Amino acid sequence: METTNRGLSDYSASYRDRLFNAIGEAKSLGFTRPPLISATANIADESLRRTSELLNYFSGFFDMVIPGYWGNSCQTLSSNIFAQLNNEGIPADIVLGNVIINGTDGFETTLESLQAEVLTTSPLLGEQRVHAWVSLGGDTIVDAALPPRLVKHYNAPEYLNDMIFIGRAAEMYERFNLQYQPILVGTEFFAKTNPPDPMDLLGELMKRRRS
Repeated sequence: METTNRGLSDYSASYRDRLFNAIGEAKSLGFTRPPLISATANIADESLRRTSELLNYFSGFFDMVIPGYWGNSCQTLSSNIFAQLNNEGIPADIVLGNVIINGTDGFETTLESLQAEVLTTSPLLGEQRVHAWVSLGGDTIVDAALPPRLVKHYNAPEYLNDMIFIGRAAEMYERFNLQYQPILVGTEFFAKTNPPDPMDLLGELMKRRRS
């Protein structure tokens, strides 16, 4: 058990390192919005509990936005989760990256492929080869799109169809054999490559809140 705990701790540290580097890579790519999260933050379990309660409350709204299968809608889901959490006073940001699923490369996303999408002058054709999730900072992960994808493509239990992952990197590794790999952080990736801009969604929510 001690070895397992050490391994999970090492993976949590590795995830934080990748998140820290992803924030730096976004700046190097010309993203100017300051990150809303920190890789070194220690997010309390209470924040994850509150996040779970809020997303449970908004799950009906997400069903209206994306009726049916959620597994191909990580952009829409992460953008809406980002907007709802920040509007409710929970700092969060969008993470772009890859996931190793049961030892298999889930999305074949690399820093070079994301850089090419940002820098291209050609219109986007087809689906983006990237996975997006939300983080509160530190080792936290909030992901609504991957659970049903695991059911459809990786023979995961059916109950995951009704689940949003809300937890920590080490927990995802231990329970589901998922290794999340942050590559970039920030709403500007979708704003530049495949609008709508998630910040516009947040702006609309904040406007309604004030009115």
